[in-house]
Amino acid sequence: MIKRLLLVLLVSAASASGQTTPFGTKAKANAATAAETASATKGASKAVEEEVDNSVVITPFRPLTPAEAKTSRTFQLSKVNKFGFTETTKELQRLYSAFATQRIIDGSPAGSSKATGYLATVNYALVQDLGDNRFLAKAAWPAAGPNEVLAAGADTMAVLLLEKPAKVGDTGKITGMHVGTVALLFTANYAPLTGKRFTLRREAFVECATLEDSPTGLQKFVETVNAGAEMSATTDEQVACKKCGGFGQIREPQKGSLTDKLTPCAECIKGKVVISVETKFIP
Repeated sequence: MIKRLLLVLLVSAASASGQTTPFGTKAKANAATAAETASATKGASKAVEEEVDNSVVITPFRPLTPAEAKTSRTFQLSKVNKFGFTETTKELQRLYSAFATQRIIDGSPAGSSKATGYLATVNYALVQDLGDNRFLAKAAWPAAGPNEVLAAGADTMAVLLLEKPAKVGDTGKITGMHVGTVALLFTANYAPLTGKRFTLRREAFVECATLEDSPTGLQKFVETVNAGAEMSATTDEQVACKKCGGFGQIREPQKGSLTDKLTPCAECIKGKVVISVETKFIP
């Protein structure tokens, strides 16, 4: 009987030793589990902190808003070189050259599409590949657009969208359509900014091909217009200043004198002002 009692006491003691107490076995196990969880969380957080964000985000910052023509006129092809009309072969060639530089080939059924920006010749050296044939480049281009709306760039960073694959270090020249200023969020991988993530605001250009400015191109253009297509070209034209009547000076009558006072007109240059004119072509 005494032996059985001792056995029961021993079993009870062993069972009690496995229960949760402030300093017992389960408390130690819980503490160890918590420590392991904290360590794993800390390791995960450190991994997230060390992860580099290499994504590239390009968004319009200052979209291009081409200047609207101040006036418009028509050029009737059937009147070319006829007596009493201003339409001439020389004028048609001049306007077609302007039209060709304002149209880009985009594979559409019509074979071209009106450009949404100003065309410029861009010389470049590629600095970083941004993916999808987009590159950050050190570039230079001349002023373009009516009254040089697109200012010239010299040794300036720009974002380029090229038609063909390229690699960092390549240099070249493209006919680029200016599409405005974009905000470029990226991680730099060129010295001395390697590894830094920041935003640049830069001019952006899309590589394109203009229509052929040649007698053959002009002939196709005339045929297209005669077939009913709506075509137009925007040019800068010199016209007589309305304020001074093209004289270049303002006459101010003087009391008691037969001679007028002449002052230079502040709104023109030698009686001429430059305005943007849209010429629409009709059969």
